[in-house]
Amino acid sequence: MNLLGKIFTVLILLASVALMVIAMFVYATHRNWKEAYDKVNTQLSQEQNAKADLEAKYQTQISQLKSEQTAALQDVAKLETERNVIVSQNQSIQKEVDQLRQDQAQSVALVKSTEVNNERLMEEVTGLRDDVRVAQQDRDEQFHTTLKATSELHSVGGQLQQLEERSAQVVAQLADVTAKAKEAGVNTEGEYIPRVRGKVSKIQRNASGQLIEITIGADDGVRPGQTVELFRGDRYLGRAEILKADPDRAVGQVIRKFQQGQIQENDDVATKLRVG
Repeated sequence: MNLLGKIFTVLILLASVALMVIAMFVYATHRNWKEAYDKVNTQLSQEQNAKADLEAKYQTQISQLKSEQTAALQDVAKLETERNVIVSQNQSIQKEVDQLRQDQAQSVALVKSTEVNNERLMEEVTGLRDDVRVAQQDRDEQFHTTLKATSELHSVGGQLQQLEERSAQVVAQLADVTAKAKEAGVNTEGEYIPRVRGKVSKIQRNASGQLIEITIGADDGVRPGQTVELFRGDRYLGRAEILKADPDRAVGQVIRKFQQGQIQENDDVATKLRVG
């Protein structure tokens, strides 16, 4: 064997050793691929089942979310409707509040005006109370005056009745004297007006005082310038002067200084005896 063969032999030996080492490494790293496949397949099945479960849960959650979304949309629509109603109510309430504020302002103004009127009325009432007090005092004085006048009137009425009786006696005496005078040839051409009674038929006021119309006139012996007496029952009212006399009626002017009461229609009228 030459050198070249030795070299090749050594190289072959080294190559065999290297291949053996490589084979040992390959064997050491060898695995059971079927077992690994089964294991991986099992894991894949488990993962697929888990995935299916997750997908089912996902679909369930999706359905729940859609239901919740639908319910939420319905709630939103309901809330929107309620919001619109509340907005409308708020607008109505705002209008009512504005109206109430306006009414309140008017009420405040009315109260102030009422207070001013009340103060004015209180002043007027105070003045009226003073006037009433004065009027009551005047009324009491007039009442006492009336009582006194009534008492005096009754006294005057008695005196008047006595005078009328005396007048009747004088008239009778005068008639007797006149008749005797005629028998004796004495002139008795004087004017004689007998006493007659009537009523006040009309009352009228003018610039100079109070005019009355009475139901007796010239046919009853009433003449202009004559005076008549005015009565109401037993109450003496005053005296009037005849201005105009018609046959069945006459017009007279009430003499103020003799007036002792308010003269009314249907009051009594009596003429005075007058001989001229």
